[in-house]
Amino acid sequence: MSIFKVLEKSIENFSDQLSDKKGDILKGSEFMLFALTNIFRDKDLEEIEQGIVDSSYRGTKYDFGIDAIYITASNDFIEQPEELEDYNEDTKFKIHIFQFKRGTGISQADLLKFKKGIQKVLIDESLSDEDNLYFYNRMLVLNEIKSKLFSDLPAENIHVINHIVFGGIESNIHSEKILTDEIEDIEKALKDNGYTTTACKITDCEALIKGPSKHQFIIDIIEYEKTFKYITDTDKKNKLNGYISIISGKEIAELVKKHQSSIFEANIRDYFKRSDLNSKIIETSSSEEEAKYFWSYNNGLTMTCSKVEELPNNKYKLHNLQIVNGCQTSNAIYSSLKNKERIAELLEKKANGGLNKKETEELTKKEVLQFNEDTSLLVKIIETNNEDLIYRITETTNSQTPIKAFSLKANDDIQKLIEKFLEDYGVAYERRINELRNKGKKNIYSIQKLFQLFTSQILLKPSQVKTRPKMMFVSTYDDVFPAPNVKSINYLLYYIPILIDLSLNKAIKKYRAENEIDNYRKTLLSYGKFHLGCFLLSSIVKKDYSEKGLIKKESHIKKEIEDNLDSHFENALDNFEKVMKTFAGNKKESIPSAVRKTDLDKRIAKYVKNVK
Repeated sequence: MSIFKVLEKSIENFSDQLSDKKGDILKGSEFMLFALTNIFRDKDLEEIEQGIVDSSYRGTKYDFGIDAIYITASNDFIEQPEELEDYNEDTKFKIHIFQFKRGTGISQADLLKFKKGIQKVLIDESLSDEDNLYFYNRMLVLNEIKSKLFSDLPAENIHVINHIVFGGIESNIHSEKILTDEIEDIEKALKDNGYTTTACKITDCEALIKGPSKHQFIIDIIEYEKTFKYITDTDKKNKLNGYISIISGKEIAELVKKHQSSIFEANIRDYFKRSDLNSKIIETSSSEEEAKYFWSYNNGLTMTCSKVEELPNNKYKLHNLQIVNGCQTSNAIYSSLKNKERIAELLEKKANGGLNKKETEELTKKEVLQFNEDTSLLVKIIETNNEDLIYRITETTNSQTPIKAFSLKANDDIQKLIEKFLEDYGVAYERRINELRNKGKKNIYSIQKLFQLFTSQILLKPSQVKTRPKMMFVSTYDDVFPAPNVKSINYLLYYIPILIDLSLNKAIKKYRAENEIDNYRKTLLSYGKFHLGCFLLSSIVKKDYSEKGLIKKESHIKKEIEDNLDSHFENALDNFEKVMKTFAGNKKESIPSAVRKTDLDKRIAKYVKNVK
């Protein structure tokens, strides 16, 4: 069997998402979804779908050779400008632009169209709502994010990746000068217009078949001052080895600078909540007298990795590195090092012409809080391939905090109970990323997605959970998923938002297929799905919109969805439009920013509580 046929057999059937597509449009859409779910393997399909702007997929006129577009930071999708506050000045941001071709070849015409599209979208910013309303609306927000990035960060921290994804062989493109010239022209056009870090990435048939590794592993080298090894087993499957080391604080700060939040994916400590302690850590790591004792004062860090390579000159090469305890300490030392770098900049400026008032105040404030080279940490490195053990290590080393982060929820008792409960209702609830997807399951709901649906429909905070999902998850996780021994909650309150979401997806697809929709409503459907879920539920239960009322009305909700979904959906959309126009006016351009405002949540809560 040829490699091309292997790819064709590998392409999954996305029948639920593509039930309205036929012929070549269906084939192209299948390839696009297959490729994107392989490239962004840890993302939900619904998250991925938000970035698709392909005209055939969206049923619009033009896409100018661009089929999907995303902005990422540390592998996270950035969908709202407010999310940028979760990252610092060393974060690497990427603008991903995709062109997909299911066939085995790429033509010069394809690349010319791609180049013109990039020019129109990223350089001229001349996209029209009449060309492709979904694309236009998406770029309204992405341009706002992009503008903020270029205002606040050096251009070299913003990478533009032009993805050419096709079903052929990459070497065939490189063998044709006419094609390589066009690729070089794409990169040159972006660089000439201020996008200093840009590249074209080709993903071909072989890359799509193999797919990316299960996780995006971090591999890095650290230098230690002292170390003690505890080797229990060298067997790859069963090994559990320990390395207790004294490591320079600068080494840790550089890891944070290089890898950002990716290095804390498995860490459950909430760094943002302890600014008082962060200040003390910075003070100690900056003190002439105290820095040399830092390793003895501080609890240190715990790292996990799948493999330790011992290198010359007191160095370890760590594979699949994660800091599972010590996020707070690591970030505080990183801040201390940043202060030192900033002080050097200010002193140089002072010597060459002077500082303004604001810079003088900054110099005075940070001069006593700059990293001292004597700072070292006690670091416990655990080498194991046992994922369950890593979860357990992370839980126990972070037992002093009740707040959990995304990747650790799988082990919570409540998550296991929710999984069992939803299984009985036919819902595929994925506690661990890709666990169910790898088994071929469809219509999967992740912990993060359930958190957003519950917060939207039960707590009536759709704008807030849309705008700052990551920060809100960290700060209110226990409100949504309380430990069973702390607070009893009826698990129907987790099932009902999923039922509403599934029904909403079905109703939106049918409504789009059967109706001529004006641009205001199209924009509402693009940006206000969390909000619309509240109105749909309200249309069904009316005055019983409360936790007790929803539990009592479970059978009624199911029956109304089966018998009267279309009428409830249209009623919900009518009411959402009325509330939005009262709140933000009649212009569709006001919708993307309006749906991010907390005051809109208050309006929605007031509306649903007054329905008779």
